[in-house]
Amino acid sequence: MSSSLTTTIEQQNRPGEGMFTGTDAKRSDIQGLRAVAVIFVVLYHAGLPLPAGFAGVDVFFVISGFVITGQIQRMGERGRFSFSAFYARRVRRLLPAMVVMLLVVVLLSLLFQSPLDAQPATASTALAAVLLVGNLQILGTSGDYFAAAAETNPLLHVWSLSVEEQFYLVFPLLLVAVGKLAGARRRILALCLISLISAASFALSVWWSFVDGRIGGHPAADLAFYTAPTRVWEFGAGAVLALWVTSRRTAHPRPSRWAPTGLGAAGLVTLLVLHLTVDRTTPWPGTAALLPVLATVLLILAGTIGRNRITRLLASTPLRVTGDLSYSIYLWHWPMIVFAAVLWPDPPPTVTLVAVLVSLLLAVLSYRYVEQPLRHGRFALPRVYLGGAVSAAVVVLIAVTAPAAGAQGIPDAAGYAQQRDLPTYGREKNCLIHDRAYDAAELTRCTDVVPADRGWVMLAGDSHADALSTGLIEADRRLGLSTQYATGASCVFSRTAAANHEFDCAAMASDQLDRAVSGDDPPSLVVVSSWALHRYRNDQTWPEPLRPALEELTQAGVPVLYVMDVPSFATEAMHEQGVCRGGLATWTCGRSQSGVLSYQAAARDAEFATVSSIPGVAVYDPWSRFCDGTTCSPLVDGQLAYYDYNHLNRIGSASLGADLESAIAGILKP
Repeated sequence: MSSSLTTTIEQQNRPGEGMFTGTDAKRSDIQGLRAVAVIFVVLYHAGLPLPAGFAGVDVFFVISGFVITGQIQRMGERGRFSFSAFYARRVRRLLPAMVVMLLVVVLLSLLFQSPLDAQPATASTALAAVLLVGNLQILGTSGDYFAAAAETNPLLHVWSLSVEEQFYLVFPLLLVAVGKLAGARRRILALCLISLISAASFALSVWWSFVDGRIGGHPAADLAFYTAPTRVWEFGAGAVLALWVTSRRTAHPRPSRWAPTGLGAAGLVTLLVLHLTVDRTTPWPGTAALLPVLATVLLILAGTIGRNRITRLLASTPLRVTGDLSYSIYLWHWPMIVFAAVLWPDPPPTVTLVAVLVSLLLAVLSYRYVEQPLRHGRFALPRVYLGGAVSAAVVVLIAVTAPAAGAQGIPDAAGYAQQRDLPTYGREKNCLIHDRAYDAAELTRCTDVVPADRGWVMLAGDSHADALSTGLIEADRRLGLSTQYATGASCVFSRTAAANHEFDCAAMASDQLDRAVSGDDPPSLVVVSSWALHRYRNDQTWPEPLRPALEELTQAGVPVLYVMDVPSFATEAMHEQGVCRGGLATWTCGRSQSGVLSYQAAARDAEFATVSSIPGVAVYDPWSRFCDGTTCSPLVDGQLAYYDYNHLNRIGSASLGADLESAIAGILKP
């Protein structure tokens, strides 16, 4: 970092000028606390062993509630509060640096992300971010913050900025309205009202964090994580502290000598407990988020009531400087980590470290040449709002046009985009069941009836079984067979299968087995398939859970055709990217077969060993349709055969029709 930059920040945070002065001035210890928060987040995203580093965002939320409430209180007491000035200050503080980051990220996504999936997702997130609804966009697309789908989005981190901006839009209106209505007792009323709202928000957060179900089409846990109503209590904790501090200011309290140090030490211990007890599997925010919130409140309070070693540490030069850079660091760190993983799949730690260092350089440049000049320059309010509107319009324009530009700039990409979304027969008929409760009538509805058929075939399994539906039905029709093709997303074909949210997988499998082994019209054949790779990686005994159902069928005299899993074109370390990766600069479809097998070979071996050992079970392996011994391609006759990195679309399913017809004819031959 340059000495001039350090000097500039030092001048804004001189130790003798407002280090520990309640809410009256820029608090150097609070800047240090911002540094701790951003360090938590960056280290966590860099893959270092800081299991609860994502809770740094919660620390930011508490700080924001405290600082904004203090600002509004001070300006109101001086008769200088103005909504237009307040929001202009927010625009100058937050928008310029974010707009620059968004534009750079969208342009990088054109170069390095696939126009079939990742690049449009990045562009839509940029659009939502500048419209202050990035959290809702991510909720509706990527979902679970800790899932691979979210980790491919270089703008995943804007969710918290949108939540904070939504707070800034509403909270000042509430606080000022209370002040005008309550008169001299405004501070007490505001304290009570914000406490009640925070309590309700916390209750909602806990409820949604732990309930196993969907609300408004979204998993309740995702709503708890991403939405403002479940995060208000964290801002509220800071706001209540600020109101309490200002209400006590005139009383000249005399805390004990050791109270500030004790509070600070308790805050540090609470942060330690956080990292010892919380990780990505912990329901969040839930009750666990009390830990970073309480820790932040204690550390702010310690610096408010008196000098102490803890707050002097937070106010030290390295942490103060990092705290002033924290917004820019937060903006740039995640995009650089994601693009490093895009360019170097399975990146070694050194690549991630370089990505973090590059993000720090960009943060310094952003702070020096974008954030500070526009934040502290003299601009009339109309120019501030006009500049904000123009900046937002530029991001909107680029975000809207980028997906089309990315697809048109790569030969065949536009065609691939259309082919990718061609649904299998089962998906088209809404017979891959995943968004509703199971009803036995689905088995009858999801049946392709051939007039004067020679028998019927049952398709059983999860979404990978559904991926066979188009090819299987076409093969059966040619053989004069009807097909029952209802499948359950994420369902194991077993009488004891775990439920998939509200969908009862075990009930569906039991009905299918009952019809097959004890019904009046048993199927001529049962075709079974599953997402073997995913299940094996989560359960090393897979596919043993399938054995009871397969043996029940074969012992009843019902033949079974088991279809092996198709090649998967991504890995967890590659964040489960699509089959075609890269943008204008790095476009490629497919992978080396050795690369695919490095991730999938163990699952394939286990899958084949188990199903082939069961008498009466025939096995069909579609591998050679996509892999030639050297490379694996998601293309069939120049057309995209995959819906995503592991599911076949209509084209891919149809390409297996001839092989399935041959396999079925061989099993059912007279």
